[in-house]
Amino acid sequence: MNKDKFTGPMYFKLWWPAMFSSVGWALSDMADAVVVGQKLGATGLAAISLILPVYMFNCMMAHGFGLGGSVRFSTLLSKGKEAEANRHFSAVLELSMACSIVTAALGILFLDQLLAFLGTTSSDGKLFYATKDYLFILVLSTPLFYLSNILNYFLRNDSCQRRAGIGSVIGNVTDIGLNIILVLGLGLGTGGAALSTSIGQMIAIAVYLPGLYGKESHLTPKLLKRLPVKEVMKSLRSGFATSVQYLYQMVFFWLCNNVLMRLSGENGVAVFDLIQNTSYLILYLYEGTARAVQPILSTYYGEHNVSGRRNAVRLGFASGIAVGTLLIAAVMVFPNAFCRLFGMTEAALASMAAEALRIYCAGAFFAGISILTCNYYQSCERLKAVFLIETMRGAVVLLPCTLLFASCGIEKFWLLFPATEIVSLLIFLLWRRFSHYIVDDGDPERVFQYTISGSVTDLTEVCGRIEDFCVKWNASAGQRYFVVMTVEELGMAILTKGMKDRDDGYIQITVIAAENGKFKLYLRDNAWKFNPFEMETKRANSEDEVFMDSMGILVLKEKAEDFYYQRYQGFNSLVLTI
Repeated sequence: MNKDKFTGPMYFKLWWPAMFSSVGWALSDMADAVVVGQKLGATGLAAISLILPVYMFNCMMAHGFGLGGSVRFSTLLSKGKEAEANRHFSAVLELSMACSIVTAALGILFLDQLLAFLGTTSSDGKLFYATKDYLFILVLSTPLFYLSNILNYFLRNDSCQRRAGIGSVIGNVTDIGLNIILVLGLGLGTGGAALSTSIGQMIAIAVYLPGLYGKESHLTPKLLKRLPVKEVMKSLRSGFATSVQYLYQMVFFWLCNNVLMRLSGENGVAVFDLIQNTSYLILYLYEGTARAVQPILSTYYGEHNVSGRRNAVRLGFASGIAVGTLLIAAVMVFPNAFCRLFGMTEAALASMAAEALRIYCAGAFFAGISILTCNYYQSCERLKAVFLIETMRGAVVLLPCTLLFASCGIEKFWLLFPATEIVSLLIFLLWRRFSHYIVDDGDPERVFQYTISGSVTDLTEVCGRIEDFCVKWNASAGQRYFVVMTVEELGMAILTKGMKDRDDGYIQITVIAAENGKFKLYLRDNAWKFNPFEMETKRANSEDEVFMDSMGILVLKEKAEDFYYQRYQGFNSLVLTI
């Protein structure tokens, strides 16, 4: 029965909420452009495009804190370091909020200078004032944006993906509804679009917050007497390996906006905004898949579970490519429908926009592959590969392609998208091939893993194999005894108590012989929620008399260097060090 019975159920339990959440995020991000385009036409779309560099800066910081911090948080939990994981979350929360407040204050103070840098001045008339209205509220709401994204990341890594998905969807639906009311109904223009987004973030945060104080939450924030800045900055650097793409996009958007203003005026910038909003819908599906598989990959990496990680990668790539390709095909076949959705009804403008959309979609598939690949290496803490892919896609290949195709005129300018994605992915694949870059899991001989059915016979057999494994790696007599005893006692407790009244039970057992001479044990089972470490070990009204069927558990709690239980994605997970 040495089969992976856990990865599929865990993955799809995360994937469906992530898909709904991603679609919600995409529709929310698109809502501003849709309603503003319907109300203000090309001027409104151009205004939204001009503020994209500021939005990308906020994304870089929020996702850097959220992704880097949550990966570290998940890794600590997988090792049973619950208090340290909570401390890390609190530290990330404090430092990120301080950073967001400073950023917002500087943006408000230098608003006119920021507008000039983005490419518009008061001489541009309607375009300037439409951009200013949006930018003011966007900058003012920076702390909300940081907090919403960071809480979403951490909740997903604390087995609260359902709350994270619901909060995201509710917030995004609020954003979309308010866009219709404030922009189309009340005529508040770009300011109304920005305000609806901010209120949507508030609603999402209100849904997230109760999840921090749940009975089994590891995210209850605590005010730290001493902020571990170096520790948070290390996680931030890890997150930047992926979120650096937003820095590159910030530069790219600024460059394109200025180039297109010269090539085709606000119409060119409006088409560029149409492409960016369509890319949200397509690429967010890949990114949602990446968010779904990331907690599993991080957990398996900490457990040295190579086969489980491989299965998770296969599921992630298969499902991500399937939904992404389906949507790409829809956009390529019906580009005019997307043009009408964003208010581009004038014939010449719609024709240019439809052709630009088709060209963009030719490279979107390769962008999705790069996103999924980056997530794999990010989850396994292999940042060099992540940095290389994002740097190629976001700067080293993208910016020269932008300048090259800008010199070819507006008709061929859009070729920069497929050219960048294809060349970047080829460069990475060649580098990986010739550098032999792999995820190092250490010596596979030091890892014993087996899945047993819910029978005492299978448990007895695997205990014999574990004893042979311990002998192979020079375990002391005491270690050998306690490793086998741990598996036997915990296994029996799970079989007799956790799996009572069910005949489809199974337990995955992993034993790792660490280089330092210690043995790390991981047990995962599909029993009813059951923590063996909470079993009663003393009889009522007695300080000495022990329940015989839990005596072994009592010994384990006293002899193990550390032990930890977590109900993770519908399964019981146990971690011990001996």
